[in-house]
Amino acid sequence: MSLNLAALGEQVRVMGQTAAREAPQRDRRLDDVRQRYLAEVGQEDTWHTAVELSSPSFNWLLADPVEALDTVGDLPPIPNDYAIVATDGSHLDVDRHGEVDCYLINIGQVYIRYGTNPEARLESLPRLFFTEDELFLTDDTRRIPIEGAVLSMRRDVEEGLALARLATHYLTDLNLPRLALQDGTLIRWALANADAKVRDHFLRQYLSYLNEMQERAIPVASYISRSRSPEVMGLVRLMLCPDVNVKAQRGANCAQCSDARQGFTPSCMVCQDLIDADLFAPRLREGQRSPIFRSMSRISVERYEQHAIHFFFMRIGRELVRVEFPRWVMDTPQFIDQIHALVYDQATRGLGYPIALQRAHEQAVIRSAERRVFEQMVAGALQRAQAPAGVSAKRESKQFVQG
Repeated sequence: MSLNLAALGEQVRVMGQTAAREAPQRDRRLDDVRQRYLAEVGQEDTWHTAVELSSPSFNWLLADPVEALDTVGDLPPIPNDYAIVATDGSHLDVDRHGEVDCYLINIGQVYIRYGTNPEARLESLPRLFFTEDELFLTDDTRRIPIEGAVLSMRRDVEEGLALARLATHYLTDLNLPRLALQDGTLIRWALANADAKVRDHFLRQYLSYLNEMQERAIPVASYISRSRSPEVMGLVRLMLCPDVNVKAQRGANCAQCSDARQGFTPSCMVCQDLIDADLFAPRLREGQRSPIFRSMSRISVERYEQHAIHFFFMRIGRELVRVEFPRWVMDTPQFIDQIHALVYDQATRGLGYPIALQRAHEQAVIRSAERRVFEQMVAGALQRAQAPAGVSAKRESKQFVQG
C-alpha cells in the first residue's frame, strides 16, 4: 500500500479537533451575520443600488436582491401531470499517448412524463470529434487545442444544445407543466477568464440554446447540490462595509477600505468562510425557498443580457440546494412556482437528487470497461484502414506494468 495511513491518521485526528474547537466561534459569527441581514429587510432598493455601485471594485462575489430579504416561499401545489427533460454529459479527453488525436463527448438524455399518460425515453448520444476543425479553434495566427478546460467548456455547451433539441421534440404541449433541467450552474464561470476567441465561440452557442428555450416559452433551470456559493454572503459583506453611502453614490472599494487604512480588521471579515446556505438554513422548512437574487458574476452581467442568471435556495431534507434560471423566466409569473414545485418533486422522487438528472447521468457516464472497448475500436479501425498509428512509450510502459 503506497498511502501511509499511520502518518495520515494523526493529521486527520488533529483536523477533527481543530474543527470541533472552531465550531462555537463560527456559530457566533453566523448569528451576527443573520441578524445583520434581517435588519435590512425593507431596504432592498438601497442595497440594489449599493450592489450596482460596488460591483466594479468589490473583491467578493455579489448577489442583487430581487425580492424582500425575508421572503420565504412555501412549496406550491405539485401537479399530477407534468413533463421534464434533462441532460448530463461526460467526455474522454484527447489522449496524447494514444493511437490518434480525438475526443469523445457522451450526452445522457432523458424525457419523462408523469400523470395520466406516463412515458419515458432514456438514451445516450455519443459523438466522436477528430477532424482538424473539431480539434482546434483557429484564427489568423493561432490554433487553440480543444482539450482540458476548453473541452469541458465544449461539453457544457453540448449539454445545453442537446437539452434544447430534447425540449423542442418532447415539450410541445403548452397546457402541460414542463421543465428543462440541467445539473450544475448555468453560469459559465470558466468562460469569464478564457481567451477571447474561446469565450466568444462557446458563449455564442450557449446563449443560442437559451434563446431557443425563451422563444418556445420552456422554463429552464439548473440544480446545484451542496452549493458553496458565497454571493448572498457578499451582499452581507456590503451591508457591513463602513464605506458604502448610497445617498452620496459611493459604493465599496476594497482597495481603499477605511477599516484597513486605520489598522483594523475589515468589518466584513466576520463573513469569512461562511456560505449562502448557512444564511438561510434556519429559516427554511422542507420544500420552502429563499428570496430570489440576481447573480452579479461578471460574465452573466456583461454577456447574458435577458438570460442573466437568477437563483434561490430550497430546502430538500437536510440540504439547501441552489436552483438557477435565466431572468426571462420571471416574465411568466407561474414559471417560478412551476420550477419550485417540479424541482422539489423530482428531488423527492430521487431521494434527495432529481430523478431525471440521475437517469441522465447514468446514460452519460463512460465506465472503464467502455473506455477500453472504445480504445480497441479505434485501434481496430486504424488497422483496417491501414492508417499510421502507434501509442507512446509511456503508454506502452504502463500497459506492460498493468499486464
